[in-house]
Amino acid sequence: MKKKRLAIMLVGSVVLFGGVIGFTVFRDHMIAQYFANQPEPVITVTVEDARAEDWQDTIPAVGTLRAINGVTVGAAVAGIVETISFESGQRVKKGDLLVRLDDGEERGELDAVRAQAELSRITAGRARRLVQSAAGTRANLDDAEAQLRVNLATIGQLEARVAKKTVTAPFDGVLGVRAVDLGEYVTAGQTLVDLQDLSVILADFSVSQKDLGRVAVGAKLTLTTDAWPGRAFEGTIKAIAPKVDANTGMAVVEGRFDNPDGALRPGMFAKLAVLRAERQSVVTVPATAVTYSLHGDALYVLKEAGEDGKVRVDRITVTTGVRRGDRVVVTAGLSAGQRVVTSGQVKLNDGSAVAVAQAPLNTAARAESGAKGDSTKDTLR
Repeated sequence: MKKKRLAIMLVGSVVLFGGVIGFTVFRDHMIAQYFANQPEPVITVTVEDARAEDWQDTIPAVGTLRAINGVTVGAAVAGIVETISFESGQRVKKGDLLVRLDDGEERGELDAVRAQAELSRITAGRARRLVQSAAGTRANLDDAEAQLRVNLATIGQLEARVAKKTVTAPFDGVLGVRAVDLGEYVTAGQTLVDLQDLSVILADFSVSQKDLGRVAVGAKLTLTTDAWPGRAFEGTIKAIAPKVDANTGMAVVEGRFDNPDGALRPGMFAKLAVLRAERQSVVTVPATAVTYSLHGDALYVLKEAGEDGKVRVDRITVTTGVRRGDRVVVTAGLSAGQRVVTSGQVKLNDGSAVAVAQAPLNTAARAESGAKGDSTKDTLR
């Protein structure tokens, strides 16, 4: 009896598992048959020809700007601010008065010493005449002349102290924001105002030691900054540091840019490019055409229509170079004239069938959406 039950259970298990396996095989067969009979999707893309262009060789860099002359004007001596002769942001000339400190005490001392010097001059003259007439001694004359020299030296010291109470512009330039007020007591070295000569701007940047042989004093530079998008400033290399930083392998380079309209300001960050005389022929494609990945950069290239009449794409690996604006140099793997996919690559695989759109995909999508909307309106009518 037990053997009979065991046999029945065994037969039931075989039938059950056989049914499951059979159903799975049937299901997979039907799915495969469905996808085999499903029409191949055609993906809409835009394309553009790879172009042969002549590009000037450049060395890119990032730098900071500074004025050809720029100082923080400070007080040379301590004192109370008596006069302020400028406004914040004012343009000044060399020698223009900026600030005068109270110098009453020093001028009083100066007048006293000048009177003493005049007395010493009279005394020395009298002693000289007495020596000439043999009525006086040479020692008295020496003492009188020495006292005169001491007084004259003291006058020079006081005149220098008085001069330091007057602060003038050391060069032509534009003043910053005033940092002192009338009646304020300032100490020696305290900041009064910032002064910058914006007529010429210097750009400090670094180049790698491997590029040192490609730069030279007098070479042309171009500069762009976020403050003036779309505008390029032209200048030249003024100096190259004689020493390479042992830690970074970089050498500092100084560029010079005329700045007649004051558009460039000290402290700005800027992108620079050293322009070389040589020009080279390169193959370029739109930056949107390149697919970047850890396995290498790639492009989708259009092939001629096959026997089935469908246009397909090949995925090719390329080597890219310099990028300028919206175009990238392809140094290997592509020839000028080949048509590359510029948008719609997300859905593509090697060998995918494509349809070439005559307008950018976003424009085409909007047009298609508008057409559908019009047809819906007609139906509603």
